[in-house]
Amino acid sequence: MKLLEYKGKELLKRCGIKTPSGIVVNNKSYINLSYHKNIYTEFFFDNKEVIIKAQVIGTGRKKAGLIESSSDYQGSLRIIDEMYKKSYNGIKIDTILVEKKLDIKEEYFVSISYDSTVRKPLILFIKSGGIDVDNQKDKITFHISPVKGLREFEARKIAKKAGLKERDLIQLSEILLKCFNCFQKYDCKTLEINPLVKTADGFFYALDSKITIDDSAIPRLEDFADVAELEHKTFLSEREVEARKIDLNDYRGVAGKTFIELDGDIAVLASGGGASLTCMDALIEAGGTPANYTEYSGNPPREKVRRLTEITLSKDNLKGCLVIGGTANFTDIYETLAGFCEGIKSLPEKPKYPIVIRRAGPRDKEAFEMIKNFAENEKLNIKVFGEETPMTEAVKIFVQETEKYKNDK
Repeated sequence: MKLLEYKGKELLKRCGIKTPSGIVVNNKSYINLSYHKNIYTEFFFDNKEVIIKAQVIGTGRKKAGLIESSSDYQGSLRIIDEMYKKSYNGIKIDTILVEKKLDIKEEYFVSISYDSTVRKPLILFIKSGGIDVDNQKDKITFHISPVKGLREFEARKIAKKAGLKERDLIQLSEILLKCFNCFQKYDCKTLEINPLVKTADGFFYALDSKITIDDSAIPRLEDFADVAELEHKTFLSEREVEARKIDLNDYRGVAGKTFIELDGDIAVLASGGGASLTCMDALIEAGGTPANYTEYSGNPPREKVRRLTEITLSKDNLKGCLVIGGTANFTDIYETLAGFCEGIKSLPEKPKYPIVIRRAGPRDKEAFEMIKNFAENEKLNIKVFGEETPMTEAVKIFVQETEKYKNDK
């Protein structure tokens, strides 16, 4: 789960890292209510210059005009009003963070993530933060022991290597220790502060935050009870939101955790990891254009596949559906395809477009017989292929069927 900036900063503050004073406005109408307007007015006159930032998941806010500065109260209200009229990735802005503008002297970049090659957390520190930080060459990396954690002398070593001295060295080493504490305490997958700034009075502040929490940790972390909706509104489409909910607190296989909206007209329900991606390549090479891509695996029960099918096929103007995967070891093919059929039956309108299924594994023969009877009874255009048909060949047949359907239509 990716956190909005102000939510990430709340975690940093709890772990002792300074952030600029600020207020969050969650709806344009709030600023016109006397109570909220008074709070904002008091904040503004306490902080003569402010930064107004739309809260979205993603990058490029500054370039998109979603970060503005102001030193005029009425001007600030106008900026907020105009910002609510804007959108990001097609989603209207509805949450804004207003912060005190700091007198910045220096900028840095700090991040902690997992390095899967050595199975250890990795600190990345860059002596200049801000926009286009990827192009910077003065990068310092340090792997952290997952057993011992980040120790004080190691944090000081990083700060010293960055060229910091005396008070700055002590402050930065303390911030690195607090960042790692936050990283561990809240089960972060990534924690990034860009920029970490030093102000003219010599103090360090987290000016921005990008934090991703491990999805599996969410149910036991009460702090994030209201975060999901904020993430979904700015980062995920409605179908992506609903697909993610399928696995929420249900560990019987996986269905919908990966769901990607695309611009084409073919629905794709895939299984098998790398094989699925190979099939996507084959689909595009054959001239097909996916409308979405989702996965189910690990032997999910039929009700999860049914719900995933409903969500996947709810997109308008579909011209075909491809259900594809390699040979499963323990996924019950009959159970999952029964869920697929139940999902089709629950749709408001039966699909007229072609459906191609290529699966193999436990109880596949029973599943294929069931599918054929289902297609006949419901008068659906469904073709079924087993392990005797290569997946790429099944994709080619499917694209031919969709082209025929489009031409006939």
